Amino acid sequence: MTFGYVQPFAFKIAPVPAIEVAGIRHGVTEITLSDGRLVRATLRVADVKPNAREPGSLDISYNVVAEVMAIPSVPILDQHETIQ
Repeated sequence: MTFGYVQPFAFKIAPVPAIEVAGIRHGVTEITLSDGRLVRATLRVADVKPNAREPGSLDISYNVVAEVMAIPSVPILDQHETIQ
């Protein structure tokens, strides 16, 4: 008894759809200096695109913008609060 296929066959697996950025939430980090001033560092994402060499991974371009701020007139709470 022989098991086999009468004709060869082929199939294709559907490609993974392109990844698109749905949203970006920029992050802010505030550092308090010993003299009371603040350093605010913001990460700003400039571009997100698929990595051609490694499927499934992304290339992310970003900038870090830092500014030194004067001593705030209102105290800032440590948990989940930033100067607006």
